[in-house]
Amino acid sequence: MTSNAVDVLVAGAGPVGLTAAVQLARWGMSVRLVDGAPGPAATSRALGTHARSLEIYDQLGILGDIAPHGTRVNAFVRHQADRTTRIDFDYGDLVTRFPYMLNVDQVITERVLRGHAVSAGIDVEWNTRLESFQPDADGVTAVLRSGDRPGAAEETVRAKYLWGCDGGHSTVRKTLRLPLAGEAAHTWLIADAVVHTAIERDGVHWLFPPGGALMLFPFPEPGKWRLLDTSGAGEPEQPELIARQFSTKLSQALGRETLVSRPSWASKFTIQQRAVPTMHVGRCLLSGDAAHIHSPASGQGLNTGIQDAYNLAWKLAMVVHGHADDTLLDTYDAERVPIGQALLASTAKVMNTAMVDTSSEETGDTEHHDRGFMRRLIRSMSGLSIAYPESPLTVTDGEAEQDPRPGERLTQISAADAQSPGWTALRALIRDPAWHLLVFADGNASSPDRITAETTSLPAWLNKVTISRSRPNRIDCGVWDWDGRVRDTLAAATGDWILVRPDGYVSARGTGDDSLRTALDRLAGLLMREPAPAGRIGSGSDA
Repeated sequence: MTSNAVDVLVAGAGPVGLTAAVQLARWGMSVRLVDGAPGPAATSRALGTHARSLEIYDQLGILGDIAPHGTRVNAFVRHQADRTTRIDFDYGDLVTRFPYMLNVDQVITERVLRGHAVSAGIDVEWNTRLESFQPDADGVTAVLRSGDRPGAAEETVRAKYLWGCDGGHSTVRKTLRLPLAGEAAHTWLIADAVVHTAIERDGVHWLFPPGGALMLFPFPEPGKWRLLDTSGAGEPEQPELIARQFSTKLSQALGRETLVSRPSWASKFTIQQRAVPTMHVGRCLLSGDAAHIHSPASGQGLNTGIQDAYNLAWKLAMVVHGHADDTLLDTYDAERVPIGQALLASTAKVMNTAMVDTSSEETGDTEHHDRGFMRRLIRSMSGLSIAYPESPLTVTDGEAEQDPRPGERLTQISAADAQSPGWTALRALIRDPAWHLLVFADGNASSPDRITAETTSLPAWLNKVTISRSRPNRIDCGVWDWDGRVRDTLAAATGDWILVRPDGYVSARGTGDDSLRTALDRLAGLLMREPAPAGRIGSGSDA
């Protein structure tokens, strides 16, 4: 039996645990990542990656490794006896440079994340189960077991925090005795197979044969689809029968002979609609399916879990590095628990709508209803509307604000705007793990910006980035916004400032030194201790 100390012990090496570990490592944290499975998953699981998650991948610098393995989905297509309704993705005023869903196999997403984890010095400890743990005021003492055989080696680990990313059967959640409140809903059958059909491969398809609805999601591989049967009929152990079952139902729904090949993977599952009342208990935290599980119909599970991890990692880092009191972790509950609860309602509505054939109803009204529902679903599942206006980390004086408002995403920009020189430079800078203070100046010595605070007078956790319209002589210009695209999209003028959280959400914005100092004081009064000595978080100097 040995004893080891670590900043954070992460249980579960799926996409959520891997995202957590990669982020923590970027912030200079010591991490152990354990999983009771013998090795990485080899069978397909989650598939759809939505716009907000793609923004996170971009900010993490890993999107380029994932995107080539995905296929772009641009529409919902609803097939009914008398009509086919196609709704192209339109996020309306929710501007993003990724106005689509990317279907990419979870196996690939995990592989990419594991590669980045290893490059950061974190290797997944497979076949290592979290056996038990005991939290106290200063940390968590955990017992790890390697292997399932009698007499398997046990190890005692001392961690400052335990992060449960260990799925729907979470040991962390069960040990904390947190109720996973909700209900079991329907039993569905899911399979991955090649389908010989001419339907559009850039859409998610809903079909209504007799006996239950089907959904089809395209894979990047030619002809391959994920098929979902809401009737739940069929047994995964009989792939040939499953192929014939889907062939029959698709032929009925499409009105033409359609052949489904033997599936490469099949599973039958009962959908659970459940969530915990809190995701933070002392030194223990939960993310992903360990905290909320729901229908896969709109592909929210993986996305919500990754967004949980992205929300929490920087907060843990600030606390461990001494730049924040542990009350900062309360904002994780305040911001993310309502998201999990809201998903129960939205995914339940998707389930109910997905299973109903409305073709026998009044055509005009029904088509209008279908289009309205799918448009709302597109906006909801994208994750772009998630904002934290009521968070303690959102500082506002109550006056009307320009977009992006405090609590909203900073990067509410189109792909064209993102490729401008200023935004290209700014997006690269905000990948750095830190808070960022964006200060807008014109770069002329005769017209200095109205923010006079020097970087040395700012908190150690805050990076100052000057955004200038012309190449300046006397100030440090982090971003040369020569075409004014950054200013225009952020509705900013000379002397304005925007305070941006490490996860890309705006905390506050205003004009001039006085308003900046007020915002920083309010933020420090709510959550921050006196700043640590100079040295940016993540450098490892104060770990």
